[in-house]
Formats: sequence, C-alpha cells, structure tokens
Amino acid sequence: MPVHFARLATAGVLLALLSGQAIPRGATAQPVKADFSVRFLVAGPDTDDPRTAWAGVQVRLGPAWHTYWRSPGDAGAPPQFEWSDSRNVEGVRVEWPAPQRFSEGGIDTFGYAEQVVFPVAVRLQDPAAPAHVSLKLALYVCSTICTQNELQFAADILPGAREAGASSLIKAWRDKVPRERSPTLSVRDLRIEPGPRPSLRLEVLAAPPLSRPDAFVDGDDAVTAGPPQIGEGAAGSSIITLPLEGLDHANPNRSLHLTLVDGGRSLEMTLPKTAGSGAAVMRSRPEIHSAASGAASLWPMLALSLIGGLILNFMPCVFPVLSLKLMSLVQHASRDTRTIRAGLLASAAGIVASFVVLAVILAALKSAGADIGWGIQFQQPAFLVTMSAVLVALGANLIGLYEIHLPWWLSRRLGEATGGTSNASQFVNGFVMTLLATPCSAPFVGTAVAFALSQGPLEIIAIFVGLGLGMASPYLLLTLVPRLAGALPRPGRWMLTLRRLSAAAMAATALWLLTVLADISGVVPALVAGVVMAGAVALSAVACRKLKPVAAGGIVILVVGAAAVVWQGGPRSDARAEAQPVAWQSLDPDKVSAMVRSGRTVFVDIGASWCVTCKVNEKLVIDSDTIRRRLTSDVRPVRADWTRPDEIIASYLKSFGRYGLPFNAVFGPGAPAGIVLPEVLTQQAVLDAFAAAATSTPPSQQETRP
Repeated sequence: MPVHFARLATAGVLLALLSGQAIPRGATAQPVKADFSVRFLVAGPDTDDPRTAWAGVQVRLGPAWHTYWRSPGDAGAPPQFEWSDSRNVEGVRVEWPAPQRFSEGGIDTFGYAEQVVFPVAVRLQDPAAPAHVSLKLALYVCSTICTQNELQFAADILPGAREAGASSLIKAWRDKVPRERSPTLSVRDLRIEPGPRPSLRLEVLAAPPLSRPDAFVDGDDAVTAGPPQIGEGAAGSSIITLPLEGLDHANPNRSLHLTLVDGGRSLEMTLPKTAGSGAAVMRSRPEIHSAASGAASLWPMLALSLIGGLILNFMPCVFPVLSLKLMSLVQHASRDTRTIRAGLLASAAGIVASFVVLAVILAALKSAGADIGWGIQFQQPAFLVTMSAVLVALGANLIGLYEIHLPWWLSRRLGEATGGTSNASQFVNGFVMTLLATPCSAPFVGTAVAFALSQGPLEIIAIFVGLGLGMASPYLLLTLVPRLAGALPRPGRWMLTLRRLSAAAMAATALWLLTVLADISGVVPALVAGVVMAGAVALSAVACRKLKPVAAGGIVILVVGAAAVVWQGGPRSDARAEAQPVAWQSLDPDKVSAMVRSGRTVFVDIGASWCVTCKVNEKLVIDSDTIRRRLTSDVRPVRADWTRPDEIIASYLKSFGRYGLPFNAVFGPGAPAGIVLPEVLTQQAVLDAFAAAATSTPPSQQETRP
C-alpha cells in the first residue's frame, strides 16, 4: 500500500477519534458506544526481584471489535499509558503481546481481538514501602466504526502481597510477548533485497514447521511493510518476503524491529538499519546463526581461520607450552639449512595433524548427535591423564632421569620422538603443544569454529586445517628464511639450564592438568594419577641408576606435597579481603531474560578451570575495582563453569554461535539479545557494553517514568 494513502487513512481515522465520533465505512459519522471492558490487575512484587512488581491491563472486546498493537498499521492508534500520578514508582514498562493482522479494503491494521492483557512491569523506588500506581489510559477500539476512550485506574502495591489469580493471568500473557529467542523459531538469514520495490527477506527455521506465519515491521513511522509472502527454502527452512515502503524517507538514527508470529509462538529482533536506500543489507545476530553457507562462504572463513590460528600463538592459553615451543626452535639453531627446513616442516606438520585429529573427532561426535565445542578435550579425564603423562615423560627425558631399555631400533625411535632433535621429535612436539594450546578461543577463531561446526565433515576439516596452518605459520615462515632459525643462540652449556627450566615448566603444566582433573573427577583420582606418574619416573630413574632410592622417594613426596598445597589453598581460593564480594548467580537463561525484562543490566561470564584466557580476563578485568563496583551495584553478575560437560551451557553457547571459551556477554534493555564481548577483555570494552545495554530500549521494552 503506498505510504501517502496509508497516511491519509490514518489521518482520517485519527480525526474522527479526536472528535469522539464513529466512522462508518464511507457513511456519515454518528455517536456510538463501543463494546469493550477494561480491568487493571495487580499481581504484586516479583518473587525473583522485589523491586519489580507486576500489573496488567486487561481489555475484553465484543464480537467484531479489536484494539491496536504498539504499531497500528495503516490506520488506528496504539493505546497510550500515562503514570504521572504514581507514588514510590521509579519507572513503568508496558509489554506488547504478539499481534494479529486485520485486513479490510486493502488496509492492514495490527492488534488484538476478543481479549488482550498488556503486562506492566512497575519498578519500585523502595520495595519495603507501599506503592501507589495511577494509570490514565487512552484506548482506541474499532469495528466498522472506531472510538477513542479515556479511562483512569488506581491501585496500591503492598510489600510481599501477591494476588495468585492476577499473577497467573499476567504470566500467561507475558509468555505471548515476543522475545529475542524462541526454542522453536530462529532466523538464519535476514536482508533487504534492493530494487524498485525493495523487500525484506528472511529465512526461518522452525520446529515444528510454520503453519500460519505473519511478520510485522515497526520502529520508524516512515517505513511500512506489506503482508508476507511465504515460500520454501533449503534444508527445511521457509522464506518469508515482506514488501517495504518508505525506506528512502527512513530516519538513520532509528532502528527497525521485526516481529515474527506463527500461532502461539513468536520472535522479535532489533535490526540496526543502514542509512540510505533499500540496497542496504541487514543481518540478524550473525553470531547466532551463520548467514552464509556453501562454497561461496567457505573461502572467507578459511581466511579467518588462518588469521585466528596465527593469533592463537599469542594467546594466554599457550603459556603452558611455551617451553615446548622454545625447545623446538632452539634445536634448529646449529643445523644446516636443509636440516633446519625439514625440522621446521615437521613441527608445522605436527601442528596441522593435531588440528586434523581434533576435526575428525568433532565431526564424528557431531554425526553421533553429541554436544561439540572448541577445547572440549579438556573436559575428558582420559585426555588430561594422557597429556599429563606425556608431559611428565618429556620433562623427565629432558633432564635424563630415565633410559629406555628396548630393542635398539625401537629404543632409538622412541628416544628421538620424545626428546631428540629428529624430525619425528619435532612432529611430536608440534602435535602435543597444539593439543595443549587450544583450550581457549581467540579473535577470529570463534567465528571460524562456529561456521565449521555448523557445517558438514568436509567443512569442519577444511576450517581446522586452516587454523592449523595459521598456528604453524611462524614455522612455515622460517622454512622460507631458514637463516632466521640460525640466528638463534648456538647450543652450549646454557642448553642444560634451558632443558631443566623446560622440564620444570612441563611438570608445572602436568600439575595444572591434574588440577583440572581434580575439578572434573575429584581430588583423589587426580592425586592417584599424580603419584603414579611421579612414582613411575622415580622408579625408572632408580632402575637406570640416575637417582638413588632416597632421592626418588623425595621426588614423590615433593610432588604429593605440592599437589596438596595447590588443591587446598591454591589459585581457586581468593584470599583477598573484599569489602563487598560479587554475588554471582548461576546461569539460567530464563532468569537472565526475566532480569532484562525488569530493566536490569546483566553480565554473563562463562569459563572453566582449563581456560587460561578466562583466568587472565578474570584477574585483570573482571576482578578490577572498576568492574567489581559495577557488578556489586547496578549490574547483575551471572557465572557458569564449563569445566565439566554441561548440556545447558553448551546449548547456551551454541545459541550465540559460540563453541568455545572464554564467553562474556552483556544484556540489558538496550541489548536484550546480548552484546558478545571479545575473547580478550579490556575494562573499556566491558564498560562500553554496560552503557550500551542500559540504554536505547526497543519499543517492546519501553519504560516510562512517572
């Protein structure tokens, strides 16, 4: 419908409304009494948030009568709520249940028939004192004629008083309010198609499939959307197309909102609108659903994976394997160019092979229907024990605590692979250090992994090979300029010191892995594993006459004592004196949404004991005085621990298109869908997210202050 005709229709209806007269379709106006009733309901304070009390405006309509949504469409006007005479009320937010479409004579309006309850969240200034809520309501109802009705209501909210009947009714209609997420609806792709008649195209995934879909666009009075056209998309999806009018007159400072309705389920999105014509392209939360698929999108993701793999070399998660990296590079220093190049290629091959193994395992788990993610090998006790044993063996071999008495050919091969300077040794070092360096995500890594794990086995392997090549790129660069490796210090007596330091670092890394094992399986299994490893090394050293029995026993006692100190009073206990500790709440997606609906800003932190980057973020940013003050005042802190496998956490991460850690996001009235923060946090990034989430409330979440 042309914009100017819609404006004329709206103007005609509003003129009649303001005159208080009815409008027969094309006939003479005459007074009329509309068939409706209105009730103001008070449910009382929220059980989870005593500063928020719930009320509701119930409108019952006679046959053939309807009232309007927040955006009425081509005609009509929305209800208007005024709360200026309220007392002990900080703010009021009216929520809008999903509307339906009314079509007559080429005019589409949006609203409600028969009955609607508008849920009202009342923010109390002092929850311990009574509050008085005063409402002046302008309600527009239409049939073949329309009327404007002025109504007034007042009610008191008493501390702790709840009305069960009103509470259940309001809760039922709150469930009909479109949210940013739906368990059965998701939008995979959303864009404006350019052309003389631009349209909004969205690809929808629904389970069960769509039956009676409709879609509405609002947020800018200049932009209107016509009735949707429904088609079939790929892989069971549906394509919904809405013709758009008025994009050329849109206000660039306003955001458009899309509301998708299908029977009793609905979904709402806030879309950042690009200034200009309909050629603009908008996507809905690219971090939730990959908008691209197929070969055309694989190449950009491969480029991201190369960059992300390179960045992994500099992430805090690489700290535990720095000794392996250093030893691998130093061992190339005194060798000829050809040998240096071969060794560097072997290290790079080990890195890539490690990524390929991870890709194959993840692809197999996905095919079996299991939850998958980046770094989930650290959730498996068998992996932790195996890698701890490998590190202990490498460290003991570096300082010569054991010798292998096997057939000479096997002894030579194993000795080279675990601590020598052969290509096999470089391959094993590259393989091991990669497995240990990938418990955390990194910039670009999360995007590439999210794309890969949403695709098939071939795409998963391709992206992981790209990550491996990116992480191996320093070694590959040295193969092009092998003289750079020759610039490293020549081996000498200092190498003995380096070997001892590297062995100590490997032992510390093994101890760290055992602390993770303790978090997953308990302290006793981790202590048993540590004692067995230390005992095996000590017995081997005694058998090889490298240590005396007394010294070997001392090593075992030292290992047990160090483990006990770490587990009982180590890094997981915070001994700082805190004037006001952060009251972290457990992750519950529904409660997070409820807090956001009540007007609160929420900070979500998901980490794990094996995520080194998470610990760095926590120490340097989250535990800083500036952020801590916000988390103990106006921002609600929510935390989850993914050290052990957890389906709820895995599904929550997946809803954001994330499969690894760290994960931090900020939610609020201005960002109900969440602002996902970068993997490496800064105080300014977190503070900026707090400010953005607390403002720019979308229409369905608007709060008015009396």
